[in-house]
Amino acid sequence: MTLDLIVVGAGPAGAAAGVTAARAGARVLVVDRATFPRPKTCGDALSNRGAEVVDRLVGTSRAVESIPHAVVHGAVAVFPDGTRVRRGFGGHDGYIVPRDTFDALLRNQLEGAGAQVREGANVERLLHNGTDVVGALVDGERIFARAVIAADGPGSVGWRALGVPYRRGRGLAVAITAYYEDVDFGEDEGRTEHYFESDLRSGYGWAFPPVDGQSNVGVYQRADAFEDGPRKLGAWLDVFIERHPERFAKAKQIGRTRTWSLPLASRPGPPGGPGLLLAGDAAFSIDPLSGEGIWQALDSGEQAARTVLAALDGQGLTMRWVRQHQANWTRRIGATSLVRLGIQDAMDRFIERGLYRSRIARGLLSRAYGSEAFEVSKKLK
Repeated sequence: MTLDLIVVGAGPAGAAAGVTAARAGARVLVVDRATFPRPKTCGDALSNRGAEVVDRLVGTSRAVESIPHAVVHGAVAVFPDGTRVRRGFGGHDGYIVPRDTFDALLRNQLEGAGAQVREGANVERLLHNGTDVVGALVDGERIFARAVIAADGPGSVGWRALGVPYRRGRGLAVAITAYYEDVDFGEDEGRTEHYFESDLRSGYGWAFPPVDGQSNVGVYQRADAFEDGPRKLGAWLDVFIERHPERFAKAKQIGRTRTWSLPLASRPGPPGGPGLLLAGDAAFSIDPLSGEGIWQALDSGEQAARTVLAALDGQGLTMRWVRQHQANWTRRIGATSLVRLGIQDAMDRFIERGLYRSRIARGLLSRAYGSEAFEVSKKLK
């Protein structure tokens, strides 16, 4: 029997796609090479709009609070002279949620929605009939479907099927993270912190509220700046920790550091072809300014599934539907992300010239930082 949909990847994008399609009555198979629960390298930050999507998928209010989490009330931008600019989320809390339990929460919704799930299975390649993607080769087994959504992150099997090269330069970011005990957040307890350093161009260091006593701490940088920069990622994390004894004097690292790549939302947008859509990191959906990707993954997974459902009511997932999905991605994620990429370049100049020392500039920055005008994933009011 030919399936309606194969979803490659059971992370946030794949789970959102699989649950949305299966609940609508589609015959869905979700395949992931991992076995859940599994750790995932990430900053663990879930925005308030992301939490709303999770509530829809799980079917309960404040669903994230059923697993280990920290509540986030706001954020702080910290500049090289110690200037701190704060913003709140207007009563719309965000969360820090370790990815092992968060992704397991989402994965468990798949079978409840009626989807089949194969864990520990490898998608070797996608199947073609000459023009269209018509299924996947999974551990040597040919499985056919009317559509495929690739939500398997950087290096996606969908990229290989479409001949899409690995994104580099301004279209990619890199990050390193580790967990620490005894990080002292002082008066900014319950806020995420982003530290802009004078020599960390197109990037920042972060410290996030602890979950079960462990804080996610790391460094993020756009790849073109990193490649031209003075330090490797591991050295950057060490320097960041040393520069901020007010936070990390008593901190102790738990476990090892982890690094990963982040395909940024920049031109061109998500690739696709007849029978194939991409979602999440595989669709180049990471916010270039903040490095956030969980809301983008959830939203793009939902939207991809809705496009597939509409397409399968007609002649199938043709290029007309692929272009509609790409246009929807641009409207919901891409257009604002391109603006935020420009804001990142402006922030580099703001820091290089020391404008954060100016009272007028700080006032303008505070107004812009507290505005939703160029936000994608969160509510501030």
